[in-house]
Order: sequence, then C-alpha cells, then structure tokens
Amino acid sequence: MISDISLKSISKKTSIVEDVIQELSNYILEGIMRGSIKKGDRIPSERELSESLGVGRSTLREAIKVLIMLGLLEVRNGQGTYITVGTSDFYAAPLAWGIIIGDKSIAELVEARLLLDCEAAFLATTRANDVELREIETALLDMKEACENENIQKFIDGDVRFHMAIAKAAHNAVIFQTVKAIRKLLELWIEKVLIDMDTVRATLSEHDAVYKCILSKDAEGARERIRYHVNSAITRLQLSTSGK
Repeated sequence: MISDISLKSISKKTSIVEDVIQELSNYILEGIMRGSIKKGDRIPSERELSESLGVGRSTLREAIKVLIMLGLLEVRNGQGTYITVGTSDFYAAPLAWGIIIGDKSIAELVEARLLLDCEAAFLATTRANDVELREIETALLDMKEACENENIQKFIDGDVRFHMAIAKAAHNAVIFQTVKAIRKLLELWIEKVLIDMDTVRATLSEHDAVYKCILSKDAEGARERIRYHVNSAITRLQLSTSGK
C-alpha cells in the first residue's frame, strides 16, 4: 500500500517536472523568437541546461522526454537531441501542454473555442482563396455523406476538418495553431455531443449555414452562425449529461 508520504513525494516530483517542461519550452521558443536558436539546432548539454534553468539533471531528463513526445524535440542516434524541424505542431504543442497542466476546465476551453471560431469564420469570409473554399466545401460534403450513411465517426472527422479549414483560411498562424491545440483537447467533448443521428443532422445544418455565409462573403453572418452552432453544441452536451 502506498503511504501518504509517498503520494506527496510523487505529487511534488510531478509538479517540479511540469515546471521544468514549461521553463524548457519557454527557453526554446524565446530563443527562436530572438533568433539565437533555430529549428534543427542541437540543444545545449544537460549540464548547461541544468545550470541555466537551475534544476537537477534527472528532472531535466524527464522534461526532455515529454518534449520529445510532444514533438518539440527529436533524438538523432549518436548525435544528441535537436529542436524539431518543419512540424506544424511546433507552437501548438507547448500551448496544449500548458492547458493540460494548468488544470483548465472544459467550460474555459469551450469559451476559448467560441471566441476563436467566431473570429476565424469572420476572417475566412474575407480572406479565403478558391483552394481554401474548396477545402471547406469538401469537408462539408464528407460530413453530408457520413450523415447519409449514418457513420458518426466519419462525421466527426469531417467536422474537425471543416473547422480547421476555416481556421486555415483566416490566414492567421496564431489563430490556426491555437484552434488546433484547443480542438485536440476537445475531441472527447465533441464525441459526447454527437451521440445520435438527430444531433448529427442538426449539426450538419448548422455547418451548412456557416459555409453559405462564408461563400456569400457575409462575414457577420458567418460569425453569428458559428456562435449559434457552438452554443447549440453546449446545450446538447448539457442535455446529454443531465440524462434528459
């Protein structure tokens, strides 16, 4: 049986590792922004990082392992640990990790999603090119096909692609990466909302309304249609979890 002292020790160690993960992520990202670090660079030695961050080497190793799993760092056999090159998740990964260890509630994530999706739809209406409009349309058509075939999982896949295509069409990298991080964390929430075909059909109708506004260059309409869709999803989740 694990004693209270052991549990406290584990909790304390976990908290320390989380702090180091955040510090190491900030160290890398700030270095890239200043230009002193580039993607593809080898990270400093354990001794140098340990001294710079003021942490023990064993704790530092645990933090590095997590950043490797998140895709921020990569190990090259016989060469060392390097900053990952050419991954679109580079900036989203530390954001997602920060949300996870920050003990944010689903309500806060949904609120952030509402704000970002609304503005992404507004911007996409004025900035989307023909290729991006086709990507949004293709995702919507896949959702319609999944609905006809009563395939909820494929519908969810199309749903995610639809919103990510809109975020991409907003032509704002910060919005895109933040939406990506938040939607990844909300995947389980989305699955809980889409529990039956009546809900799927209602959701499809809401997405169709958003697309029509974007296509007709109605930016305010697109923003309001997204707002209605997310608020409707929140209501459906509340009803499903209350057992009504």
